[in-house]
Amino acid sequence: MSSIDDTQPRALEVTPPHGIPPVDVEAAESGGPGCALWGVVGVVGLVLAVVIVVLAGAAGWTAGQRQAQSFATATQQAEIQDQINRIPEDVANGNTVLLSARLQFLATQTPGVPGLAEWMATATAVYMNNLPTTTPQPTATTEVMATALPTMTPGFEPQADSSSGYDLAGMLDQARTAVNLGQYEDAVDLLQVIEAVDSSYQAATVRGLMLEALTTQALRLFRGGGNLAEAILLTDEAEKYGLPADSDLRYERYVAALYLTAKSKIGTDYGAAIQALSEAYSVAPNYREGELRSLLFGQYVAYGDAWVAEGNPCSAVPQYQNALNILNDGGVAAKRDNAETTCQQGTPVPGPEGQQIAPVGVPDTSGG
Repeated sequence: MSSIDDTQPRALEVTPPHGIPPVDVEAAESGGPGCALWGVVGVVGLVLAVVIVVLAGAAGWTAGQRQAQSFATATQQAEIQDQINRIPEDVANGNTVLLSARLQFLATQTPGVPGLAEWMATATAVYMNNLPTTTPQPTATTEVMATALPTMTPGFEPQADSSSGYDLAGMLDQARTAVNLGQYEDAVDLLQVIEAVDSSYQAATVRGLMLEALTTQALRLFRGGGNLAEAILLTDEAEKYGLPADSDLRYERYVAALYLTAKSKIGTDYGAAIQALSEAYSVAPNYREGELRSLLFGQYVAYGDAWVAEGNPCSAVPQYQNALNILNDGGVAAKRDNAETTCQQGTPVPGPEGQQIAPVGVPDTSGG
């Protein structure tokens, strides 16, 4: 007799085709990534994002530091050269006080200033020449002088400071007179000597005269077409003596720094030069009687010429057009039109398989 189970319908057992292993449904359903794995992936992504931001910030900071260091070196060299240029005048005038102050400043500079040893020898010779010479005197004259010395006026006061050997009061009067006469460089030199000898001597007066001399001379250089690096250095020095926050010198220094940075890029990298000139031009388009405009115009034209010389007229067209946006020039317009025509004709360019060669200072974007 058959059991009840034998009479029930049975599900057909499906056998996979030969050569195909059976699929474990439960294993497949349970094999997906869990929450923990996705959490780890998210944390790793966040860490990478933070690292990228930090590295980008560090790169920007480093570039800024390099630019600041380059500018500081330029201003230091300008000050060193200025002091060297003044030494011959001090020698000719026999001014041993200013000559000594300048040489002491140069001796502290790193790296060493070339020719300093020779100037030191010259200063020593000037000092020796200024010493009073003793002339042999008859015995009678010597006796008269010996008897006359004790009769000096009791109220006589020597001009030189008893502790330093410098006539600080006289030097301060000279500095004040120099400021009144507009001789600001001489005034600064004298005041610096006073501070070096005795920083507490008439400190308020010395600082006030120093601020006036520094700011006036710096403004004269900024607006009179003088040495901008020296003017920036004088402005930095004026800050130590209380330069007001709203002083025009701060703006003048900012524009001058942009200008000097831009000029330093010319001839080395078209892209960097144009970027720096554009930044300065956007702030002060008429700076130095339009010199920034002329420089920027010239760099755009030179950039276009470089592209044409390298056989890439298509890249030259926008550079010529940028130049024309600044100044309307018939010659540049003709260059643009010729480059545009050559570009449309598809003239072959130099290099293997027409590879484009970027001008010097321009990244190669050809993909080669």
